[in-house]
Amino acid sequence: MNNVGVVLMQEMLRSGLTFNNMIHSSYLSDEDIGKIKRVAQSIVDNDQESRDLASKLLDAVSSAEKQLGELYTGHAETTGTLKTAKWQRQVPKAGNDSGLISSGVIGIVQLKKTLESLYSDELEGYNLQMRLERDTYDAEVARCREVNKKRGDPLLSADRDQIRHFTAQWLPQLEALVEEEQVRCKKAMETGVDRVRMQYGKFFTQLDASKIAIITILETLRLNALGVNNNAPESAAKLVGVKTVTLVMALSSAIHNEIRFENIKMRSNRHILARNMSVAKLASSGKLFNMAMRRAEAMELKASSREWLDSWDVSTKTRIGAILVSMLIEVARVPENIADPVTGVITKRMAPAFMHETVMLRGMKHGMITSHSTLREVFRKDSIASTVNARQLPMLIPPRPWLTFDSGGYLTQNEPCVRMKENYEQLRYLRIASDQDKLHTLLAGLDSLGLTKWAINRSVFDVVRKVWNSGIELAGIPANSYSAPEPTKPADFETNKRAKLEYMFQVREWKNGIANQHSQRCDCNYKVEIAQAFLNHPMYFPHNMDFRGRAYPIPPHFNHLGNDLCRGLLLFDEGRPLTERGLFWLKIHMANLYGKDKLSHDERVQFIDENYDRILDSADNPIPEQVLQGNTGAALPWWLESENPWQTLAACVEFAAAMRSPNPAEYVSRLHIHQDGTCNGLQHYAAMGRDSKGAFEVNLLPSDKPQDVYQGILNIVERLVEKDASDGVREAMLLKGRLTRKIVKQTVMTNVYGVTLIGAREQISARLREIKDEHGNHELELVEIPKLSLYVAKKIFDSLGEIFTQAQEIQNWLNEAARRIAKSMPASALAAWKRMLMESKESSKKLREAISEAKKSETSLDSNKIMELNPNLGPGSQRRKRLNNLATKPMNTVVWTTPLGLTVVQPYRKYAVRNVATPLQQISVRDANMPSPVNSQKQKTAFPPNFVHSLDASHMILSAIECKVAGLVFASVHDSYWTHACDIDRMNAILRDQFIKLHERPIMEDLKAEFESRYANHMMPTVQWEYVTKFSSSVK
Repeated sequence: MNNVGVVLMQEMLRSGLTFNNMIHSSYLSDEDIGKIKRVAQSIVDNDQESRDLASKLLDAVSSAEKQLGELYTGHAETTGTLKTAKWQRQVPKAGNDSGLISSGVIGIVQLKKTLESLYSDELEGYNLQMRLERDTYDAEVARCREVNKKRGDPLLSADRDQIRHFTAQWLPQLEALVEEEQVRCKKAMETGVDRVRMQYGKFFTQLDASKIAIITILETLRLNALGVNNNAPESAAKLVGVKTVTLVMALSSAIHNEIRFENIKMRSNRHILARNMSVAKLASSGKLFNMAMRRAEAMELKASSREWLDSWDVSTKTRIGAILVSMLIEVARVPENIADPVTGVITKRMAPAFMHETVMLRGMKHGMITSHSTLREVFRKDSIASTVNARQLPMLIPPRPWLTFDSGGYLTQNEPCVRMKENYEQLRYLRIASDQDKLHTLLAGLDSLGLTKWAINRSVFDVVRKVWNSGIELAGIPANSYSAPEPTKPADFETNKRAKLEYMFQVREWKNGIANQHSQRCDCNYKVEIAQAFLNHPMYFPHNMDFRGRAYPIPPHFNHLGNDLCRGLLLFDEGRPLTERGLFWLKIHMANLYGKDKLSHDERVQFIDENYDRILDSADNPIPEQVLQGNTGAALPWWLESENPWQTLAACVEFAAAMRSPNPAEYVSRLHIHQDGTCNGLQHYAAMGRDSKGAFEVNLLPSDKPQDVYQGILNIVERLVEKDASDGVREAMLLKGRLTRKIVKQTVMTNVYGVTLIGAREQISARLREIKDEHGNHELELVEIPKLSLYVAKKIFDSLGEIFTQAQEIQNWLNEAARRIAKSMPASALAAWKRMLMESKESSKKLREAISEAKKSETSLDSNKIMELNPNLGPGSQRRKRLNNLATKPMNTVVWTTPLGLTVVQPYRKYAVRNVATPLQQISVRDANMPSPVNSQKQKTAFPPNFVHSLDASHMILSAIECKVAGLVFASVHDSYWTHACDIDRMNAILRDQFIKLHERPIMEDLKAEFESRYANHMMPTVQWEYVTKFSSSVK
C-alpha cells in the first residue's frame, strides 16, 4: 500500500496538481482523507526514501485542518458543526398558533412541515441552511412512516388528510417493488444476461428505494393534479390525467436530480465546506469583485473540483420512468363505493388509483395516465399541483459565489448558471466560454444580485395576515370562497343560438373564475407562509439566468420579482439614513406606486404633500374594521386606492415613521426605492438606430416631464378608431370611448419583444373582459371579444409603425438575418444536397426507362434489377433516406455573443423522435441529443426579441456590478432598478453611464461581423421549378 501511495503522490505532482488541490477535491470524503493521512504517516515511519514527500502531504493536511479551527467548533476530529454569526431573534411558534389561518390543502401542509426548521433555535446560519436543503425527501419518507405507525389509532388518524393517508399507504408497497427491481438490476449487471436492465440498472440502483418511491408518488400526484380541469365537459372526463410520456420523463428527471444531489453530498468533506465559507466571505466583503482575485479563486476551484454534469440518454430516462409508473399503478389503491343495481346495497372496495389508457387527441393515439374519481375530487380541493421544494426557498446565508459556470447558488446543488432544458448545444458553448475565461463579468453580476440581503416587513405582514384571516377579497388577496352566482340558463336556450352561445361563454367564465380563485388563494397562501417563516431570519435570493443572459432569482415562490404582495412584504435588511434627497425620492416613489408616474417630479411631490394626512392615517389604521367586515360603503384608506396597494402601504409606514422621527433626514430607512425604465426594449432600439424621435418618446432625451409612450400609442389608436366609427365599422363603434392606456400597454411593451398578432389578441382580450359596469356585468358581449381584440391589436401594430420606424427597420434586418442563417448550410452539405437531387432524378429516370422497355417486350422486371437501378427502394432504404435527408437539412441555429461574453444559442429545433419500448407502451420521446434540423420560422421570429433581451440583460449586469463596487445595495426586476432612497441619484448616474458605455460600442456592426465570420462558408439553397420538359435546380 505504501508503494502505491508513493506512486500516486508522484503522479499527482507530475500532473501539475498540489496536495492542497487533493484535500479540497470533491471526490474525497473526510473518511478518505483520514485513510490518506494514515498511509502517509506509515510512509514517514517506514520508508526513508519517500519520507520527505509524505511529510509534505501531512503538512498540507495539518495546515488545512488548522484553518478549520476558525470555522468549526471543537477539535478537528469532531463532527464539525460550523460556527455562524448569531443574531438576537424571537422564535415564533409554528402552525396556526402564530395567528395565520392557513388552507388545509396538502401543498400548504407540506410547505409548513418543510419550514418547521425555521421555527427552531437549535440551528442557525450555515447549519440550518444545510438542513433545509438536505432533508426534503428524507423528511417526507419519515412523515409517511409515522402516519403508518398511527394508522391503528382512530383518534390519531381522524384529522389526517386523504393525500397523506394514500401516500403513507402506497409507500411501503412501492418501496418493496423498487427494491425487488434493484435486486434484478444488480443481478443483470453481474451476469450480463439482461442487456436492457444493464443499461438502466447502473442508474436505478444509485438511490435508496424509499426515496425513489416517495418521488414517484409525489410527482405522479402533482402532475395528475395539474391535469384536472374543472372546466372540462363531462364527455371529456376520460381525458383527465397526464400524458404517459410527460409523466415518465418528469419522474426520471426528478430521480436523476436526486441522485446528483446525493452524489454531491457523498463527495463533500469538511475542507470543501470550509473553503466554500472562505469564498463566501470574500464575496460578502466585495473582494471577489476584483476580477484578478476572482480569476485566481476560479482557477483554484477548477483544479480542486473538476466537476461534471452527468446526463442520461433518452432511452434510459424513458425506461426508468415507465417502470416506476407501472409499479405505482400496480400498488396504488383508493376506496370506492359500489351500489348493487338490483338491491341498491352500497359496498366498499379498493380500486386502482391510476389507470393507463389510450385516447385519441387531434387524430393521434396518446397514452394517458388517468386518476380515479376519488383522487380527482381531492385534487379539486387540495393544491398539490405546486408543492414547494425546500431547495427552492430563499437562503438564510449568502449564496455560493459563481466562480465557474456550474458552482454557485445553493450550497448542495451543482447546476449550470444558465437555465436550459436539455439544451446540450447551449451547454457546450457555455463550457467553451468558461474555459476561455469569458464569463467572469457575467458571473460577478449574478453574485452581486445574490448578495443583496432581505428581510420581511413585519408591519405589512401584520396587515396581510389580518386580511388573509378575514377571508375577504382585498388588495389582490383572493377571498376564501368564490361568491359569483352561477349563470342562469336562458329560457330560449334550445331555440336561440345566440343566447345559447352567450350562456356557454358565461358558464365557461364562471368556471374559470372558480378555478382561478382557488389557485390564486393557494398561491397567496404559499407566499404568506414563507414570509411568516422568515419573519425573524434574513434571506438571500441566489440568481441564475436564462439562455439570453437575463437574471432571475432561483427561489420561484417568493422573491422580489413576484407580485405586489411579495414586493410589499420585502425590505432591505440593511438600513441607511434617509437624507433630504432621499426623502424627495421616497415621495416620488410613493406617487409612482399610486399611478402618478407620468406627472412631473414637482407635481408628484405636490400630490404626496396634498395627501399627507391620508398617508399617515394609512400607516396608523391600515384596515378599518368596516372594511375588514366587507362593508362596501365604507371609506377606503388611501393606500387601498393605489395601483400597487401593498407596496404603497410599505411606503406609507416608512414615510410616517420618518416624518415623526426627530430628524427625518437622519431616519434609517430600509425601504427599496424603484427607478423604472420606459419600455427598455424600445430604448435599446432607439439607441442602436440613433433614432432621436423614438429616443424622445421613451425618455432617452431630456424633457419637462416623462413621456408616456403607451398614452401616445393610445391616442393614435383612438384616432384610428374614431375614423373607422365614422365610416360605420362595427368593431370601432362598439369600442369607441372604451379604450384605455391599460388595454394597449402590454401589447406595446411586448411588441418589441416579438409578440405575434395572435398573442396580442389574447392580451387585449383579457383586458376587454375586465370592462364592467357598476353592477359587475360585462359591458361588451363575451362572444364579441375575440373579434374586437383582434381589431385593436391590428390598430396598435399600425400605430407603432408611425412612431418607431427605425426600430421596425432594425427588427426587419434582424428577422432577415436570422431567416438566412436558419435556412443556410455549409458548402459541403449543399453539394451533397445537389448531388442527391441529381442522383435521385437520374435513378428515377433509369427506372422509368427500364419499366417502359419491359412493357414493350412484355417481360417482367426483376426485383434485383429494380434495386440496382434505384437503391432507395432496397432493404434499409427508409433509414438511409432519413439519414441522407437529415444530412442535407439546415442545421444552423442563430448564435451570437453578448457584450458580456455569453454565447447565446437559440434552442429552437425540430427535435428528432425516438421510440422506446417500455412495460407500459411504446413511448415516442424527443431526443435532444440526436442531430435535428432547426425550426427556421421560430429562429426568425424569436431572434429580434432575444437579441434585445440580451442587451437589456447586459446593461443590468454591468449596472449591478458597478453599484456593488460603489457600495450600493442593489436589486433589479429586469428594467426596474432598486436601491435605498439616499442612493437613488448615484444609482441613476451609474445606470446612465453603463447604458452609454454599452451603446458606445458598434453593436449592430459587431453583430454583422460575427455573423459574417461564424457563417462565412454557408449558403442558402434555392429550388426553381420549371414546368417544361425537365427539372432544373440552382444553388446560390
